[in-house]
Amino acid sequence: MRFQSEILSVRRSKLLCSTVLGASMVLTGGVQAQDSASSDDEMFQLEEIIVHGQRKAQSILDVPVSASIFSAEKMETENITDAKGYLLQTPNVTFQQGGRNGQREIVIAIRGISDVKGGEKVNQTSAFATYFDDFGLSTLATGQPNPSVYDAQTVEVLRGPQGVFFGRNAEGGAINIRSNKPGEEFYGRIDVGYGSFGEYRASGVVNLPVSETLFARLSVDSSLSDGPFKNAHASGGNTGTEYVMARGQLRWVPTDRTTVDLSVNYTLDYNDHQQKLPTCLNTYFGGDPFDQTTGQGIGCYDFRGEFSSRVKEGEVTLPDGVTLSNIKENRDFIVHDADEFSDARTGIYIGKIEHDFSDSLSLVSITGYVESQMDQQLDLDGSGRDFLVRHGRFDSEGWSQEIRLSNTGETLDWMIGGIYYDESNFAYNDIEIRDFLGPWMKGDFANENTVTDKRRGEAVFGNVEWHFNDALSLIVGGRYSHDTHENIWDNVYSACGHQAVGEELVNTADRVCELRPDQVGNLTYDLDGNGETRQTGGRWEQLLGRYGKNSGNDFSYRVAMNWKPSDDFSAYASVAKGYKPAGARGAPDGGFANVSLYDKETLMNYEIGFNAYFMDRRARLSGAVFYMDWNDYQVEVREAFCRVGSELIPQEVYEQSNDPLTCEITPVDRTENAKKARSKGIELSGDFLITDNLKFGAAFGYLNAEFVEYVGSVLGTDQDLSGTKIGAAPSTTASANLQYDFEAFGGDTSARLVWSYRSEVSNARSRGLTDRFPTQVPSFHLLNASVSQAWDQHRLSLNVDNLFNEQYFTGSDNSMIGRALSYNPRRFMLRWTMEFDG
Repeated sequence: MRFQSEILSVRRSKLLCSTVLGASMVLTGGVQAQDSASSDDEMFQLEEIIVHGQRKAQSILDVPVSASIFSAEKMETENITDAKGYLLQTPNVTFQQGGRNGQREIVIAIRGISDVKGGEKVNQTSAFATYFDDFGLSTLATGQPNPSVYDAQTVEVLRGPQGVFFGRNAEGGAINIRSNKPGEEFYGRIDVGYGSFGEYRASGVVNLPVSETLFARLSVDSSLSDGPFKNAHASGGNTGTEYVMARGQLRWVPTDRTTVDLSVNYTLDYNDHQQKLPTCLNTYFGGDPFDQTTGQGIGCYDFRGEFSSRVKEGEVTLPDGVTLSNIKENRDFIVHDADEFSDARTGIYIGKIEHDFSDSLSLVSITGYVESQMDQQLDLDGSGRDFLVRHGRFDSEGWSQEIRLSNTGETLDWMIGGIYYDESNFAYNDIEIRDFLGPWMKGDFANENTVTDKRRGEAVFGNVEWHFNDALSLIVGGRYSHDTHENIWDNVYSACGHQAVGEELVNTADRVCELRPDQVGNLTYDLDGNGETRQTGGRWEQLLGRYGKNSGNDFSYRVAMNWKPSDDFSAYASVAKGYKPAGARGAPDGGFANVSLYDKETLMNYEIGFNAYFMDRRARLSGAVFYMDWNDYQVEVREAFCRVGSELIPQEVYEQSNDPLTCEITPVDRTENAKKARSKGIELSGDFLITDNLKFGAAFGYLNAEFVEYVGSVLGTDQDLSGTKIGAAPSTTASANLQYDFEAFGGDTSARLVWSYRSEVSNARSRGLTDRFPTQVPSFHLLNASVSQAWDQHRLSLNVDNLFNEQYFTGSDNSMIGRALSYNPRRFMLRWTMEFDG
């Protein structure tokens, strides 16, 4: 066990966190006084934390970084299978999960630095780097990478700019996942489990020495679940998931100075209906609830397919009066008339060569390729009536080649390297109209498009560590990068409004409507089955705003002093610069030339921190204080305009003097730069061996992130947002865990509690007028529990997530009947494990 990023119990205030930390130290000190006879027992100590924040294995005491490290033992004990499990216990980190791309979809923010995503599921820029076995993963068809951590050696969450070693976009930090490598000894493992909502799990590992120089390892992790919600519609179905990960590895050691690692990591991730419940609140264009009685919205249905009484009777008129308690009426059912699924496949292929020219000089080469595809169909309205269905096909691929040469000396360590990357993302989308909806005819497609994102670039980097003496080191590193981004839209169509039978299709200066090939001979439809017929207006192609290209250079650096006066304490001070590349974003959906070219985002981070062991290494504390200044902060903006002929008028302005029913609403997306922003905060974490069988850990994060200088558009009008909080930046994050080990039933028993807390947070990167439920996510407390019993090679464990069935959610998504929330109801997993070796 290298490190357990477990953390101190706090409730809602920083004062209480400090009190608990102090009490834990006092308690640990008392144990030392009472048990001094065992102070020389090395078994009664915390293990050394090893971190790869500088792309090599080092003690945390030698690296100037604020990090949370999750060992294989901790992840296994707590049944952590993906990013959610370890991010809940990481200070100043938040996330949204369960978007349209399945239950493993996740959007992460570190210290207020979060992703910016463009329309049609094409990612614009990432907030941090995700590395798997030393290979930097590009954006997948499902979005942010979230690899399985089964049979992982460790997961490292590094906070703050990591641009020197991890490159572009690592201004928020880096997630570094390292799998167990093939070894010289035979080893095998089998895991089977059963859990809530009909979940079955089956996993296994086998490590096989093929020869004296060649070793192989195979890891397989699979799960099958019915999901927590049932579809009450006659079409049936549920919110089930299927997941399979297979990882094959070879390690060849031809000489004592050369190691070659080859790996293939392949996953299948299938999801039925989305695991979300609708709120009946529309925040798509500003937050007003849908109201079927006025004819302006589709309305909200309960599980019987009827209007929710609180919407139908007008009990709620303003979003400000809506709280989480208003949507607790239905926690078990969805009503989807159309089939729904997302079917994703991902392959990661890595080749790594390490060669030591001498005891001090070594060369590392890493070649990686990742590809992913996803087919998707969504019941977009989610209302139980046959209105809208979205089809999508998404493909991504990326590869990179990295080379590093490093030398270790008595007074000077140095490293130089270079990298080239090339990646692309492709998206096909259409929205099918299945009933008469506004100006559209049954059988029309509200929009159709294909979008391609291309990114490529290269960088050279280096780092020098100058050891003045055994205690003091100066670390200076830098990376020069060049990045290019292209955003290309093709086959962009929108439906024209339906017309009277026999009327000519629209042909004007700003819109030429024509039939799709499959619409020929199928023009007329019976409107609502009453004998009144209308004909489709066809579709029109949007030719403006379909291409954007941007490129730029950057030099990021880090200067740090690391002071290590003893083998148990170190303190550091650092100044680091990070960046996200410049980019381009087309948005031709409205039929206007709307290409946004946004500048690179840069960040300066000033940080002071420490890492320390106490009480004969039975206690460990880490802390950091940071201050970050942003320039040209990248912000995603969606505005609603009324299209009047060839003119776009802000919706709010138009509706002040016109009938809103005559307004053709057009959403306009763009990415822009806020001039200045700021983030500051603290991070504390600790681990304590209170006795030889009682362990305690805790962590706390405080964050204040806000715009300093930004005039942004809100509902079509420019407003000064300076001084407003940045989204995805909760002010308080905290967690704590307690583990008690004892002998019982002829074996070893372990019981563990893990608590986590997150204060309220906005899911919008730029909050503006979205500072309300459900875009504003309420705070929550979460308690997980586990108990395990081990006998020789066998272990039986029970894990319960959300022990008290807290009604919380970590993300939301737009729906035609209001924001749909991703809930996380209580789950249990009973698992049996058997290990065997040679």
